[in-house]
Amino acid sequence: MPRTTHGDDGQLLADCQEAIGYRFGDVTLLREALTHASGANHRLVSNERLEFLGDAILGAIVCERLFRKFPDYLEGDLTRIKSIVVSRRTCAQISERLGIDRFLIMGKGMGAHDQTPSSMMGDVFESLIGAVYLDGGMEAARQFIVRHLEPEIDAAAVGHGGVNYKSNL
Repeated sequence: MPRTTHGDDGQLLADCQEAIGYRFGDVTLLREALTHASGANHRLVSNERLEFLGDAILGAIVCERLFRKFPDYLEGDLTRIKSIVVSRRTCAQISERLGIDRFLIMGKGMGAHDQTPSSMMGDVFESLIGAVYLDGGMEAARQFIVRHLEPEIDAAAVGHGGVNYKSNL
């Protein structure tokens, strides 16, 4: 169940850092990444700007990772894998796996739902990437993304039954 409070969330932020496997030097970035527009006093302090940045960082790092990991794949093959890996659905699944919905800061109307919408879960993962990037730089963002997305990259590159998807063509 998502949180809807705005009080002292020191424990909430500490628990979130533990869940995502990253320690922030500036926890205000984490708070912003977790704050949905419905729970913000102003949209500029919601996670929307961090989501914008995180989306770009995610795409660049995944593209570089695919380029280096699969030197024999053509551009179309890399594009297919990337589209799966950076999709809103994949980002939402990672957020759900990490239990990020427990840490979201939302308005009271949004917090009344039993389950956080999948689109919101995908957005928050991208906003976390943006926050990690601003807090720790490109290398911290790369490590964060690779840690959470490497299994998704491998799964997208391998078809059902452990056969490379290119073999199925």
